[in-house]
Amino acid sequence: MSESHNYKFKLRNHATSIPGQKKRPTLITNTSGENPSPFFLARSIALAMGIHFIVMVTICSAIIINSTQNLLMIMITLIALFNQAAPISLNETYCGPCPQNWICHRNNCYQFFSEGKSWLQSQASCMSQNSSLLKIYSKEEQDFLKLVKSYHWMGLVQNPADGSWQWEDGSILSPSQLTLVEMENGTCAVYGSNFKGYTEDCLTPNTYICMQRIV
Repeated sequence: MSESHNYKFKLRNHATSIPGQKKRPTLITNTSGENPSPFFLARSIALAMGIHFIVMVTICSAIIINSTQNLLMIMITLIALFNQAAPISLNETYCGPCPQNWICHRNNCYQFFSEGKSWLQSQASCMSQNSSLLKIYSKEEQDFLKLVKSYHWMGLVQNPADGSWQWEDGSILSPSQLTLVEMENGTCAVYGSNFKGYTEDCLTPNTYICMQRIV
């Protein structure tokens, strides 16, 4: 009985130690915190570069749009000055402390009105807006007025007492300010272009220019 038991025990040990028997490999999980793979790094870099590119494109687009709007505003101003088909309209932040939609140039604010009025009506319209009709102080200071086309009332009238030409504030017209071309039956003056004025009947309807002196 004991011999039979010993024989079966030897067979069992022999079966578990057969030469050449392969063991199933064990899956080992990497938990040592090694560096990520090159593919992961490349993908992260590509993602960061993509975000950077989108931000730069957005900033550049905003700059281009803003520059285009400024250029368009300047073009509209120049066209209006040449044609004078309608009042010039610009935002008050364009320059200086001028009323809304007025033009600021150096030390003065200007507004061009397209409706036809007599000289006295034009003067009253300007006064109601805390301004006066156009006065030429100097060609250098008001150089943009040489581009103006058409005819507009300005604050220049003839003194009936001595025939001299005076501005609304009582100062006498100087040849350095304006070249005045005298026409028939004219005791008021319109501004033409290139610092030339023309005498005109004060009752004749004309467009007009209002002006505010900043300093």
